[in-house]
Amino acid sequence: MENESKERSLADIEKTFYETLATNRVFSSHNKSATAQEELVHKIENLTVEITNASSSSTRLASSLNRMTLAAVAIALLAFALEVYKLFWASGT
Repeated sequence: MENESKERSLADIEKTFYETLATNRVFSSHNKSATAQEELVHKIENLTVEITNASSSSTRLASSLNRMTLAAVAIALLAFALEVYKLFWASGT
């Protein structure tokens, strides 16, 4: 009987402890901080993926622009060569 009352009192103490712990503002704020940190880590991971994707897209864009510039220079050189040909060889006849 005495052992049973001790167990009950221990159970009551445990229940009271957990109830107090659940309503304790300091503990609750630690839980909120941990949750906020976990969310921040998740957002940072997502941001890292987005930055990697953006970097990849930027590299592809720069490569495409370089090719377009090269094509424009080649066309300009052909146009210049045609003008030189017209000026010196075609008009000489």
